[in-house]
Amino acid sequence: MSVDMTPLVGLLGHLRPAISSWAAEGAPRMRISEVRLGPPVPAPRQIIAVGANYAGHMNEVSSSQPSPSRPVLFAKSPGSVVGPNDDIIRPPETRLLDYEAELAVVIGTGGRRVRYSDAMAHVAGFMIANDVTARDVVLEDQAKHPLFLQVLRGKGYDSFCPTGPWLVTPDDSADPHDMGLRLWVNGELRQDDTTAHMTYDVESLIESISASIRLFPGDIILTGTPAGVGMAMKPPRSLTAGDVVRIAIDSLGTMSTNVKDEDDPTAATLWEKRQQTDSFANRASHPGLAPMEPRDPSAPRRRWFPRT
Repeated sequence: MSVDMTPLVGLLGHLRPAISSWAAEGAPRMRISEVRLGPPVPAPRQIIAVGANYAGHMNEVSSSQPSPSRPVLFAKSPGSVVGPNDDIIRPPETRLLDYEAELAVVIGTGGRRVRYSDAMAHVAGFMIANDVTARDVVLEDQAKHPLFLQVLRGKGYDSFCPTGPWLVTPDDSADPHDMGLRLWVNGELRQDDTTAHMTYDVESLIESISASIRLFPGDIILTGTPAGVGMAMKPPRSLTAGDVVRIAIDSLGTMSTNVKDEDDPTAATLWEKRQQTDSFANRASHPGLAPMEPRDPSAPRRRWFPRT
């Protein structure tokens, strides 16, 4: 039986003493191997994702990029959420399936125009997320016009947001400003970085997002991915059926997902009908733009908007 814990996320601070007491008194236990771990927040109202938040990732996908003046935001379908060991289902519309290991922030207390200094009080906890992306779906028409970018479509398929394995409260987690983050595909290390290199930290993201978008308990913020995505490899490498993607973040645990093809008898027909473009692998650098510099962990964080 699955239980939707989303309504309880905003009450974790009040419920924690009772939960701790219940566990100490011998609450029923079961083997993890005998149950399915569902997503910690199975039905978020919103998934707000952040792009271009690691200079390393920006520079690997294009040698010349400007630095964003504020966090770059996009939405991800709440229906894409699955658990930490559930399968990633590759739909027939893509042949360029990619991974993005990310620190996920779960909102506990909602609000609007949250100040930087108050932001962490609005956080229920942290978890691991994989912002799975069908690169060819996102980029297939961008060569025709920049407005034809299909971010929501290419990132919104069922199973494209594995999360877990736990929701770790801030008092039990490592410093979110310096968590090691690693991703492996079939045992090969692909991504290895730290959240210290995020251009905008957790507080800045909450401050910036809530300036325009009201946050609600259970909302998930995906904080961006570092360098090492398959799209940027030479030649590009994509996920295929049978691949195993494992992600670990300091103090948050590890999650492992298998890639499977969607069981759809029309898959071949769908693929044959699609007009493909290799624009993702042959991007022209904008003239006159300097590469982003990786953030110096010892330097002050960039603020998206000056506040006194």
